[in-house]
Amino acid sequence: MVGNLYGQFFGMLAPMVFSPFILLAIFRKQEMWDRLVKRYAIFVGWFAVFMIAFQIPSFPDRWMYFECFGLPILIFFLLCVWDRWLGGRFLMRWIVLGSILVIAGFIFGSLVYNATAMQVNGHEASMDWGGGKITSVKEPIDVTTLTGPDATAVTKRYHFTAAKKRMEVPDGTKKELWLFNGELTGPAIRVTQGDVVEVTLTNKNIVDGVTIHWHGYDVPIAEDGVPDISQKAVAVGESYTYRFKADTAGTFWYHSHNQSSEQVGHGLFGSLIVEPKIQAKEELEFVGFVAPKYIDASGAILSGDGAIPKKIKPGTDVRIRLGNAHNKPQKLILNGTAFQVAAIDGNAIHKPTDLKETYLQIPAGGRMDITFTMPNHAVRLFDAKDENGGWVFQSTTATTKASMEVPDEVFKPEEYGEQHAGQLDMSAGFDREFEMVFDSKLAFFDGMVHHLWTINGELYPNTPMLMVSEGDIVKTTFVNRSYSHHPMHLHGHKMLVMTRNGVATTGSPWWTDTLNVKPGETYEVAFKADNPGIWMDHCHNLDHATNGMMMHLQYDNVYTPFSGHTHE
Repeated sequence: MVGNLYGQFFGMLAPMVFSPFILLAIFRKQEMWDRLVKRYAIFVGWFAVFMIAFQIPSFPDRWMYFECFGLPILIFFLLCVWDRWLGGRFLMRWIVLGSILVIAGFIFGSLVYNATAMQVNGHEASMDWGGGKITSVKEPIDVTTLTGPDATAVTKRYHFTAAKKRMEVPDGTKKELWLFNGELTGPAIRVTQGDVVEVTLTNKNIVDGVTIHWHGYDVPIAEDGVPDISQKAVAVGESYTYRFKADTAGTFWYHSHNQSSEQVGHGLFGSLIVEPKIQAKEELEFVGFVAPKYIDASGAILSGDGAIPKKIKPGTDVRIRLGNAHNKPQKLILNGTAFQVAAIDGNAIHKPTDLKETYLQIPAGGRMDITFTMPNHAVRLFDAKDENGGWVFQSTTATTKASMEVPDEVFKPEEYGEQHAGQLDMSAGFDREFEMVFDSKLAFFDGMVHHLWTINGELYPNTPMLMVSEGDIVKTTFVNRSYSHHPMHLHGHKMLVMTRNGVATTGSPWWTDTLNVKPGETYEVAFKADNPGIWMDHCHNLDHATNGMMMHLQYDNVYTPFSGHTHE
């Protein structure tokens, strides 16, 4: 974040501040220096407010760079005119007072303007067909008919009750949490590939209602758990049943998708592990989640499936399934041994290689499986924000001190592993191509001044609806012009990352459901539209989603009978 702010300063503010003084030096008007500096300082204050109020992107286009250079030069010449013809007619205190009033008025006016321009009920969402043809009318399909298997096929049944519970959190304080079955994290769902899973959810006392979304798992749309799209939120005293076939092995998770910034933050989440029918080798497995900020802001790693052993026999193959329930990307370190990243978002890496002195940056909502062979000394897993916490595994034959060193090298998924033929045929090109540009604005929103996060200049529900037909091969370009990370999560589909900042990926095919787009970055991804529905596509920094960064991917013949808008 600090680096991005420096980038914004040198990219945007520096030319604004220094260009007139360069002109002064060229014109050698030294006697004007003192007077112009004072008056120019007023303009700098006004323009800084302009940047804050209208949130000029941290990574602007060429026109905005022209504005940043051009406006100060224009002001310089206006100040020259002032100094030559009007300098003695007004007292400086009136200039200062007038400037303060102008700045205050500008702040208020810009906030009101932004609020009006991005009014959430201002107009209907437009349809973006991605350059493809608008398809002919088809037989409409109700989302509630696109369900999972029948109850007779169920092989694994679970019953979850969502309720409030006061308990101690990792930092030692007691808080009111909202939990499934009173557990932090929620009950681990561990099934075998091919099982048909049924989960019955009952809401005991979560006033706003609750749902379950199977994050990263491509369930039918009726099982997706998004209120006002695939179902109504489960009210207090009510129940709802989800069913889906666990046909994809990997590490996934579940969480409430109603008011999810608040509900996930309070603890309504848990792990979903689908084991392959045939295990490649015997491994000692653990599931860990970085806690949401409300539960523990210091990056505590919570066990997702029971107690963590303190000692492990040397030579044991270990797999740690890591998930991030926080709103921000987390910097996780494994010290003490070489390790491999075996999977990203439940998708196996082809021929992973050993990593050492490398940290992982896991997006909000993302997962990574790491594997290693236990050595004859201590191994430590921890979050960089929680250097005194984490997990320490000691050898059964020796007790040593665990390293607390934080490496400088970051894991690069775009070049990790070996390439092989992908599962997505793009040889015929793309049927649809979309671009999603991320910015932010400061505006009045819900009665308060908020930072609002936009997609293509709009807030949800005014963001454009991405329209596809079943079978389409779709390309999406993410462009982050803001100063914050945006982990983009597409429901119901897996995305294949093709390029990062214009450079093609060279490692194992990088399949993901939650892609972290850093400030200034551009990604190109592709997916096949093979799961009919109306699917959310949103930032999984759930505070950003709350403040507008959501949209939908809609199949052209699917509709929902539910009214209202999805609230994050």
